[in-house]
Amino acid sequence: MMRKDWSIFRITILLYAIVVLLPLNYYFANRSFESMQNDGVVMNQLVNINGTIQRIIRIEESSKRDELIVQVESSFKSIDREFLQAPVNTEYVELFRANENYDAMINVWMDLKMALNDKDLLYALGDKSWREVNSFSHVAEEMLTYKSEMMLDRLYLSLILTMLIVVFLVYMVRLYIHIQLRKHAIHDHVTGLYNRKYYIESLQKAKLLASRQDSSLSLLILSFEQYEEVKNSLGKKEFDSFLQEFSKQFREFFRQSDTICRIDANSFVAITPDLDEGSSNKFVERLEERLSLHEYGIKKQVELRIGIAQYHKDSGMALLEESNEVMKRNALVTLGGAV
Repeated sequence: MMRKDWSIFRITILLYAIVVLLPLNYYFANRSFESMQNDGVVMNQLVNINGTIQRIIRIEESSKRDELIVQVESSFKSIDREFLQAPVNTEYVELFRANENYDAMINVWMDLKMALNDKDLLYALGDKSWREVNSFSHVAEEMLTYKSEMMLDRLYLSLILTMLIVVFLVYMVRLYIHIQLRKHAIHDHVTGLYNRKYYIESLQKAKLLASRQDSSLSLLILSFEQYEEVKNSLGKKEFDSFLQEFSKQFREFFRQSDTICRIDANSFVAITPDLDEGSSNKFVERLEERLSLHEYGIKKQVELRIGIAQYHKDSGMALLEESNEVMKRNALVTLGGAV
């Protein structure tokens, strides 16, 4: 199963976060603007209520007065629905003041309707209604200002959060690109093993360390027989899949301290510190058994040659091109062939 690339996964999550955050910003901003527009309509209705009540007080004709009363009561219902019961407004702590003022307006309005035939009381209630409506207007205006400030704060906060995510995403992308460039600089792109450049550097370091510590060092060299013929027979896709499975088995056999490389199309090498000449043969036998018994999913049989080069301070160890001169074992292993 393919191992998940967590760098790509994190970058994808951040991209999704930005994709989600931007419409959320729009949604909340639009919701706030709509609420503010409704509040502006309510402010106009309050002005109209004051003017209409004054007209009701002055008009004598009952039919026109009844029409104005219907307008006022319709405005009160609209204020209750669009302002007091609006979900956005219920978030604000000052709403209790608006509710108190609204109840006071309604009470005065009810008294005013009952006193339509008493001119003196009607004018007094008209003045009181004017004050209550103005008081409610003042609270509504304060809430509108407060909501405007809150909307801007939320908008700025969401923009800052989006910018931080974008900056972090850019950093993650740069970091990922840097890691991938470094990875591809020292790894074979098909098998994931270390490449020739890394092999040369690692072998020189391993030889120096073995010489300084007077310790053993072995070099296991693997190559496929008739490489081009096998490659053409299997086809590129199946052959690459075979190489990847072979490389996985080859790599997992060794210790973390060993260095496993593919130094060209047909050459695989394992640098194994502390593997002396006496134990190297048994070590390679176990490797041969593991590689030959594994199912690679190919019908064609593939022959693999395995050799060992041993490092000694006196004789030294050349690079791979010259290592056949010091080869201590040369075995042929058959891979694949399963139906």
